[in-house]
Amino acid sequence: MTAETGTLPAGATPAVEVDPERRRRRRKILLLLLLLGSLAILLGIAIWYLLFRQPIPLPIVPPPAVPAYSTSIYGAADPAGVAVSPAGDRIYVAETAGDKVVRMFDSGGNELGILAPPADTGSEHVPVYLALQPTTGDVYVSDRPRGAVYVYDRDGAFRSEFRPALAIEGWQPLGLAFDAAGNLYVTDLSGPAEVHKFDSTGKLLLSFGGDQSMSFPNGVAVDADGRVYVTDSNNGRLLVFGTDGTLVAKIGRGAGAGNLGLPRGVAIDGQGRAFIVDSSGQGVLVYAALEADQAQPEHLGFFGGHGIANGQFAFPMGVAVDAHGRVYVADTANGRIQVWSY
Repeated sequence: MTAETGTLPAGATPAVEVDPERRRRRRKILLLLLLLGSLAILLGIAIWYLLFRQPIPLPIVPPPAVPAYSTSIYGAADPAGVAVSPAGDRIYVAETAGDKVVRMFDSGGNELGILAPPADTGSEHVPVYLALQPTTGDVYVSDRPRGAVYVYDRDGAFRSEFRPALAIEGWQPLGLAFDAAGNLYVTDLSGPAEVHKFDSTGKLLLSFGGDQSMSFPNGVAVDADGRVYVTDSNNGRLLVFGTDGTLVAKIGRGAGAGNLGLPRGVAIDGQGRAFIVDSSGQGVLVYAALEADQAQPEHLGFFGGHGIANGQFAFPMGVAVDAHGRVYVADTANGRIQVWSY
């Protein structure tokens, strides 16, 4: 269109004005298509995720190798042996000084009573190591000067003296342990030092270890597979025997990690871990459950150290574990039982 005439030049196409309402409808349709496309993409991603997703691996946090200090129980003079009920509600402690009795505590450290030696056996008594019969809960106590094993009910009433059905010459019982079937294992210091296995009637089932030249075997414990762990104290060794009494594994003396100095008490928890008190090392060594083809259990760690502070020891002796993974250690020269837990 020219300014002069107001008409279109020859051949020109007139402009078509778009209806505003039509423009709005087109915009809405375009937005709707974009929305539907986005929803389709999101739906496809969701379907793919549900059908083909892989779990995101979480970082593996290894369990602690050794327990942590929890608390201490006082009231026993120079405690040596310690035994604890599976629930941890009764803790029995043999004191080797003071009244020289076995003291019974609850889980809070409150004294519940004592297990006194029988009155008709003389005045010289020193209880050393303890073991709980798994079925009855009876408490077995080795008395070093008397060369005897006394039996009490779980409340501390004296029941009897354990005697082998057939007398053993020079009988000098020290370490005590039960297996799950209720058989009693006793370390005997008479020559040659060995371990005896008795049934519930006192019948001798097996004697072993006499060919290992053991010197003052102290602690004894039995794992879930029936293997017997014995601390050969004066030789600085732990010996592990199979169910037939043959030697299957051992830990020797030495200054390296995992080696022993003067091992005393030994206990095995529900996971098969072995806890060995090293009196000269002023602490407890922890070992993994023994595998069938291992000549020595794997050393996991050590806890303790010499001193009087919480978590430190002064010539510890006995050790016990309960069903909750708590570890009870007789801290002898500090006059307490230390409780550790995972």
